[in-house]
This record gives sequence, structure tokens and C-alpha cells, in this order.
Amino acid sequence: MTFNPRLNPYVSKLEEYRDIIKTLPIDSNTDFYDFIRLPNRLILDLGCGAGNFLRDYASIVKQANFIGFELRYKRLVKGAVKLKKRNLINVKLIQARAEDIDLWFANRKVDEIYINFPDPWPKKRHHKHRLMSAVFLNKVRKILNEENGFLVFKTDHKEYFESVVALLQQQMDDFEIVEMSDDLHKSEFKDKNIFTEFESLFKHKGFPVYYLKTKLQLSND
Repeated sequence: MTFNPRLNPYVSKLEEYRDIIKTLPIDSNTDFYDFIRLPNRLILDLGCGAGNFLRDYASIVKQANFIGFELRYKRLVKGAVKLKKRNLINVKLIQARAEDIDLWFANRKVDEIYINFPDPWPKKRHHKHRLMSAVFLNKVRKILNEENGFLVFKTDHKEYFESVVALLQQQMDDFEIVEMSDDLHKSEFKDKNIFTEFESLFKHKGFPVYYLKTKLQLSND
């Protein structure tokens, strides 16, 4: 697909941050693949927005490698600016759909996956567009580290959260929910939580945040 920089100035700004922002197929043979082959713990943020979560988490855990997926050019550039200011060399951003994670990490296991406040597609006829689905969880199962890998899901949308819990319960042979709360900021898990841009707004307005952490069930074979 060809983009007109005059319609979106952030498309051209992307070039200033090619050391951080990766796209396909233009730079599919860059140092990105060397980055994910490093032995460090590998952490994904799917739908990373303008990068607050990545910036703050990567500042704490500098021995891990972080990768954020985001489609919008403006958010990618804003995220790259924040990472540059902190001199965080352990973070890369990908301009791609979160649904395509299996294409990027087929040969490397991922240790942590964060899905923070994805579009809830609230109308029933749009539920098919939701990221969290049986098809997506199958991709997660293939790339997640079986020993100690996990996936974290946060949303402000109660019905979406309940549907994800039901979906995971249908796949109990593959996934185990190990932490869950319908009001994260008042729960026992709040102290280890890292805020996103949206989450700070929700807390300020007094809205509850729904949270769960799931990991793969180890095979007994």
C-alpha cells in the first residue's frame, strides 16, 4: 500500500526513527531479527498506542527486549520520541496488525504478551473484529513460552472482559487464568500494574479496569 505523506505527515516522520520503528516488507531484513534472536526475555505490547506502557516498563526491566505493535503512524512516532528521550535501546516498534504476531515470531518464543485496552467493538455485529478470539489465542499458544510465559489482558469494557473469560474457560486445556480482577486498581494486583495512557484517564474518572493474566497449561504427556 502506498501512502501520501501530504495526507499524513507522520508517514514521512517515520523515516527519522527507522532504528526503532519497523515495517514490512520494506525493512524485513534489518537488524530487527537480530534483536529478537537475542537471549533476553521477549515482551510484546499489542496496540501500544503512544508508548507510555512500553517506556515505563522498559525503564524498569532493562535486561528484557520489548516490542510494541501499533498501526497508527502518529502514535508510533510519538512513542519513538518518548523512547529516544529515555535512551531506551531495548525497545522496537512495529507498524503492523496485532493479529499478525505469528508471522513475526514464528522462530522465537515470547515470554510476556500485554493487550491493554483493545478496541471493544461494542456492537454485536462488530464482535467478529475483536482481537481476542479463538483464532488469535491459537496464535498465542504457538509463540508463547511454555515454561513461564503469560498473557495479560486489560479493558474498561465489562462485556468484552466477560466474553474473554468465557473464551479462555472454553480452552481450559490450553490456558489457565492465574490472576483476575473486575477492579484492578483496588485489587491485590495493583502494586505491580503499569499504567497506559487510557488507563490513567479511566482511573481519574473512577472507572473500573478489568484485568486477567493467563498462562499456557503444561502438557502432562
